[in-house]
Amino acid sequence: MILKNDMKWDVETDVVVLGSGGAALTTAILAHDQGAEVFILEKSDQIGGTTAFSGGIPWIPNNRYMKELGLEDSHEEAKMYITKLTHGKEPDPELIDVYIENGPKMIDYLHEHTPVKFAVPKGYGDYYADLPGGKKEGRSLDPLPFPLNDLGEWAEKVRRNPIFPPLTLEEGGASDPGDIDFTLVGTRMENNITTMGRALAASLFKGVLDRGIETLTATPGKELVMDDEGAVIGVRAEKEDGTAYFIGARKGVMIASGGFEWNKELVRSFLKGAITHPQSPSYNEGDGLIMAMEAGAALANMSEAWWSPAFVDPTIEYEGKVYNQIDSQARTMANSIIVNKHGKRFVNEGATYMDLPKSFYTYDQNSQSLPNESNVWLIFDQQLKDRALIVTMAPGEDAPDWVPQADSIQELAEKIGVDPDQLEATVERFNQHAANHEDPDFNRGSLHFENFANRFQGRKAMIGPIEKGPFYALPIYAGSLGTNGGPRINEHGQVISLRGEVIPGLYAAGNAAMGILGGAYPGAGGTIGPAMTFGYLAGMHIGNMEPRKISDAESVLA
Repeated sequence: MILKNDMKWDVETDVVVLGSGGAALTTAILAHDQGAEVFILEKSDQIGGTTAFSGGIPWIPNNRYMKELGLEDSHEEAKMYITKLTHGKEPDPELIDVYIENGPKMIDYLHEHTPVKFAVPKGYGDYYADLPGGKKEGRSLDPLPFPLNDLGEWAEKVRRNPIFPPLTLEEGGASDPGDIDFTLVGTRMENNITTMGRALAASLFKGVLDRGIETLTATPGKELVMDDEGAVIGVRAEKEDGTAYFIGARKGVMIASGGFEWNKELVRSFLKGAITHPQSPSYNEGDGLIMAMEAGAALANMSEAWWSPAFVDPTIEYEGKVYNQIDSQARTMANSIIVNKHGKRFVNEGATYMDLPKSFYTYDQNSQSLPNESNVWLIFDQQLKDRALIVTMAPGEDAPDWVPQADSIQELAEKIGVDPDQLEATVERFNQHAANHEDPDFNRGSLHFENFANRFQGRKAMIGPIEKGPFYALPIYAGSLGTNGGPRINEHGQVISLRGEVIPGLYAAGNAAMGILGGAYPGAGGTIGPAMTFGYLAGMHIGNMEPRKISDAESVLA
């Protein structure tokens, strides 16, 4: 934090937005449309942040696309469903109502004023749709394909996920690779048409370009500048050559720069468990959180993250690091189990990707240990390998060298350092009941999510014996799509101080702010929906603020 002292700015503007993901770009668009001059700073040399890297799906109850299809929803149903999942642990219960009320307005605004468009993916429902207020279709929205060439020279700067093909959620969500239309994939690649998170980020950024909003990449924000009354009036950024770059903000600064999952010290300080394999861009190092703390922000939801089991194909790299892949649907299918380092099952393998890793941090009072914390394994047989895409292994392909395999369970256990007798006993017990598609130990096949993931084909698709060799093992790591703790915010996205007061001129949204749903993840897009909604609310509020006098001297650059 820097205190103003006859500050000379390199640039003066009304609003500075840190980040270029869904929350950031939505803020920029709305602030501009209220008459504010906006400047975007992005830490990396690409735009789109975690949003572009993701599926790009916002979870928005009672949205316009549902209504167009005649799908019923209501504020009351959405609140009933959300509060069932939050268990009263949400940081501010009133913000749940704010989210439900304004999420549809955000979608309407973007639909009517930007290239951002969505569709309802058929059959894609809430992850706990069988709970009161849950819906089996409509709240998770699929970005429509977007032609990147519409961005001109910016087209190749939109961050990409290295394994997502250019298919929508509905087109690519099939578990059977044979259902994928590879002709469509080829046509879209040839015409530079993208989908999912990249499409959402690109269509939002087209809205930014259409408004003439300036964006600087490879220019991270480093410190906030505050005046002697405690208001945030600018940012010290850093150019690629390391020199300081001061940007004055007459109306305020939005922190929407992502979470802190790549910052090992912050993870160790705040989270209840380790994140050994983050599944987001490596630029998410908590810069915004640090700046907010320096400004005196109160924090909330700091022990939570968007947990997700991580799988690794060591031959795939992304930005100089081995790529930590997002989950594997194979774990919900028959002929597989998950075991800990002792060779024992400990979880319903079909749990959501948000819920399953929570079991990694179970504490055993008797042994004074965390038995599931590391060396967790997906064990499966040839039957599953023959019919499913497992990480990057397609059916019919030989297993690569990095996948442990053996002709017997005991031999496999020895290869992965698990007690052979215990693993064999675990598989035998599972098989005894799996032959009848039953699981009395963990009630596999009972969750809506796993039924949905297996196209509601019944227990036969979810529970089956591990009996046909060779047998295989894949390590499952503690991953995260991002953290969801940060500065406390109010209904306008304004940051709240340690004394419970608004910090003038400071806003936060997305993974750089507190997660308004606490530890809950209601369905696909449970991250992006609130992020964009509070970006929308913050953009309207900051855009309508009265500008402050931020310097007595002329800025260095006009």
